[in-house]
Amino acid sequence: MSGKNWHSATHVWKDLVRPSTKAKAARAKMMRGAGMPVSKIATQLDLSRSRIYELLRP
Repeated sequence: MSGKNWHSATHVWKDLVRPSTKAKAARAKMMRGAGMPVSKIATQLDLSRSRIYELLRP
């Protein structure tokens, strides 16, 4: 599963849990695989660029 959340209390990357977040991660991965720049993905998903990079983490 792709995508991670930063757990600030433990300073560890955790796997995504919510189905809606997993769906956004899958969509972002598909768009990135098609060659779309992160800035455009962020605009289309209404998320920040940094959040897109988190969703694209392996």
